[in-house]
Amino acid sequence: MTLCNENFLSPSGFKLVIPGFESIGFQCTSVNLPGVSMGGPMQATPYNDFQLAGDKLNYDDLSVTFLVDESCTNYSLIHNWMVGMTYPQKSTQWRDFAKEMKDKNYQIDKSSDEFLDQVDIDLHILNSNFNISTKAHFYNAFPVSLTPMEYSTEVTDIEYLRATITFKYTYFKLLDKNDKQLTL
Repeated sequence: MTLCNENFLSPSGFKLVIPGFESIGFQCTSVNLPGVSMGGPMQATPYNDFQLAGDKLNYDDLSVTFLVDESCTNYSLIHNWMVGMTYPQKSTQWRDFAKEMKDKNYQIDKSSDEFLDQVDIDLHILNSNFNISTKAHFYNAFPVSLTPMEYSTEVTDIEYLRATITFKYTYFKLLDKNDKQLTL
């Protein structure tokens, strides 16, 4: 007989780790474990069409919401990352971003500047004792959108500003607390 863990997963027990962007992880208020879908061809028949099994996985986007600090440091880091990747004003913006990351002593796993555009992100899922029970490891993630910050004089209670980053990535794997793969 197999015993089942009857402790259920809490939606508030998580920690996001983005190498070089640690200020985002500590102020993260929500994150999603993206869905996975599989498309496949339709088989037409005279009576009823039916779906065949697919051969390709589609991963939904990773969305991260975080509290914006007073000096907008965490917001500007993501903004600068996106500007650096797209260099909309001048061709040296990527080099400027890479230099800024090195000057601020941010630790990026990859050794070369050319790999700063994509990083591996870890979502640590915590158990009821707030210890890591599972990890979601996102490979080659990069930001594709950053939501606006809405200011208003009509706010009656203090509501701290939040922003949401949407990431694309190649794929993700679930790992246990000892980094043993739970998914293929």
